[in-house]
Amino acid sequence: MAENLLELAASQLGASGIGTLASELDLPADKGQSALDTGVAFVLAGMLNKASSKTGMAYLFNLITGSEAADLTDITNKFSNREKLASTLPVGTEMLQKVFGTRVEEVTKVATTEVPGNGGGRLLKLVLPLVAALLGAQVKSQKMDVSDLASFLIGQREFLRNKIPDALLDALDVQGFDELGASLVTHGHAKPQEPREQALHGSGEKKKPVSFSSWFFPLLLVLVALYALNMCMDKGRQERPADQPLETPQEQAFMESPSQSGDDTTLTDRNAQAQLGPDKFTSNLSDYLKSFDRDPNQEFPLEVKFEARTAKILNPNAADIRALAKIMQENPKLTVAIEGHVQGEGNEIREQEISQERADVVREILLQKGIAANRITATGMGSAKPLAGDEPEQNTQKKTQNERISVRVVTTQ
Repeated sequence: MAENLLELAASQLGASGIGTLASELDLPADKGQSALDTGVAFVLAGMLNKASSKTGMAYLFNLITGSEAADLTDITNKFSNREKLASTLPVGTEMLQKVFGTRVEEVTKVATTEVPGNGGGRLLKLVLPLVAALLGAQVKSQKMDVSDLASFLIGQREFLRNKIPDALLDALDVQGFDELGASLVTHGHAKPQEPREQALHGSGEKKKPVSFSSWFFPLLLVLVALYALNMCMDKGRQERPADQPLETPQEQAFMESPSQSGDDTTLTDRNAQAQLGPDKFTSNLSDYLKSFDRDPNQEFPLEVKFEARTAKILNPNAADIRALAKIMQENPKLTVAIEGHVQGEGNEIREQEISQERADVVREILLQKGIAANRITATGMGSAKPLAGDEPEQNTQKKTQNERISVRVVTTQ
């Protein structure tokens, strides 16, 4: 059984730290414990919801263990007096955005109704660094990897059952408490690095070995048929009248016309979708969906803009996002992956975080437009899929294109 993080938080702070928290929230001293429980429960609910994919779980792991992660001793010392505690608010504000994304405002409103004196938002900003530091200490002391941390978070659900109001589940777009963090179990986060035989091969039954005779004789028949067909065609050409040309003018024109280049490097460098024409997201994606020959790795860039080095979107009502929502409404079986990309010129972990946050922001906007959560995944690719080629002029020209949000079709039916 996992340790109860609510109890760990209380024991770590002690009566003095809990009293400081109550004082900072302008609450009576006897309300400090309930406020702490509420704050920890809300934060854990947000983390369980954030880890709805393996990428999200990895993102949390980086948040908790990265170079910028808070030290538990330092955090608990700041609960010694109000002035020190207030200094954690900027860190808590940044972490609040990372955990709850575009739902910060909704979650804060719910927290405010749970804490007297309208201190819900302040409570979350004060408690979040504490929870992150507690989890970081667990990871360090027990030498956890991403899978172990996921298991630890799953174990916290039993302690949260009576502490999560329905309003918070609604704010997180979760259909009932049992769905909170359910993907950590159903999508194999407990041990994602272990191969799952049924997932990889269908059933667990071993297939019978294919015998030599089962494929050799059918193949031999096919080769004989092809040989006979070729002989008939040769005979027909030999019997063609002398005054009849071997090829019609149309055939000659076709054979003499220049063929298109088969250079795979050019196709990859342009990333496929560039050949469809710029700034035509709706028509490009619509044509792709109508096509019978679809490249599963083809990207469709969205014209969205973010503040430099942040996940603050500057055009949340972008035409491309509205177009994607409309296409998904018209194609109810369509599922997509929203992928965030950055240039790759800074701290690798931080850039991966930014790319994940940006993808999350676009996903949240689509959810708010009525698209079901199970139809959209958001993945931060960091700088793993650059568009720029090896030539210096290409790198210069396409450098800014590397920083993008793209859509990739996962399923259509």
